[in-house]
Amino acid sequence: MATFVYKVRDRAGKIFTGNMEGENRNAIVSRLREMNYYITSIIEKKQGILLLKKITLFQRVKLRDLTIFYRQFATMVNAGLTLVNSLDILTEQVENKSLANVIKTVKSDVEAGSTLADAFVEHPRVFSEMNISMTRAGEIGGVLDEILNKIADLMDKEYALRQKIKSAMAYPAFISVAAVITAIFMLTFILPQFVGVFAQFGGDLPALTKVLVMFTKLFNQFWYLFFIFFVALFFAFLAYIRTPNGKLNFDRFKLNVPIFGELNRKTSVARFTRILGTLIKSGVPILEALKVSSDAIGNLVISLAVTNAKTKIKEGQSISGPLAASGVFPPMVTQMIMVGEESGELEEMLVNVASFYDQEVDRSVERLTAIIEPLMMAVIGLTVGVMVIAMYLPIFNMVNLIK
Repeated sequence: MATFVYKVRDRAGKIFTGNMEGENRNAIVSRLREMNYYITSIIEKKQGILLLKKITLFQRVKLRDLTIFYRQFATMVNAGLTLVNSLDILTEQVENKSLANVIKTVKSDVEAGSTLADAFVEHPRVFSEMNISMTRAGEIGGVLDEILNKIADLMDKEYALRQKIKSAMAYPAFISVAAVITAIFMLTFILPQFVGVFAQFGGDLPALTKVLVMFTKLFNQFWYLFFIFFVALFFAFLAYIRTPNGKLNFDRFKLNVPIFGELNRKTSVARFTRILGTLIKSGVPILEALKVSSDAIGNLVISLAVTNAKTKIKEGQSISGPLAASGVFPPMVTQMIMVGEESGELEEMLVNVASFYDQEVDRSVERLTAIIEPLMMAVIGLTVGVMVIAMYLPIFNMVNLIK
């Protein structure tokens, strides 16, 4: 008998975890289903821990690796290969060793009689709940190859979106690092030289120069304290945003911060509408689709708004009404969802909204880049300018001393 750790949800959506002994994983699945639970994950204690350690310590499964996996998997299934044969081939083709180990385990579970979705459930660090729900819908509807392609399309768009945001942030990050290095160099090496020359004439330093000199001395003598302070501040911030209130406040700040807030909101809306539309189109029930898409949004403020809307929808209300009442979504989004509900083409409307906001994100990234470049140059110019003035003020006073 083996011991399995399970995570399940009841019909009301409440999550339960526990341990159960059984001959194999399929026996545990059968017993939990008899109890009317929706299975989220089942992991054999020893195997699960070893597998998670492999993934965590040696190599992450990147989004790009998963995208390629789903695309190749869909092609093989569409060509008529069995799931076991497809997974066997993919085990050899996948370059990421952690993903290859996971696929090998999935193949073993499928060979033992498990469904593909249930086999994916055992690896929550690799396969998201959204992908598992879509896979289950594809197996039930007999359109697994189409669903796998849709998952790959979603992940392609998600990857492209992340790359755009990274590209937008790369230049400001580079300029910021350059500004910090320049400031440290001028304070540590250049300013003391100016001060030393001026001190030989017995003059009194200007106030601005005194402040910079004092800061330079403190930094040179206690640089390790500055380092410890900023490292401690960084980890304290990470600890805070991992708390429920901290994450909620930080996500709210990300939506309202000038310049970046608009981009964050559009990114979240595009992700939510694309995932929700794809899930509904794939045959996932609306309440389950809302639950999965809310978890995948990436912003707790918007996710809570969707969760609250889900409760009201369960009571018989429309989708657009509660979403509009939350005040989180732009009016255009809720209006288009309302039109989709009334016309019976909700999934198509959601996909159209996602496409529109994808374009909006592109435009926002371009505007952001155009705004940040001159802004960063102005900040760097101001920083360097203050230092240059602080260094040249003693020279002007030196002229008076020589006279």
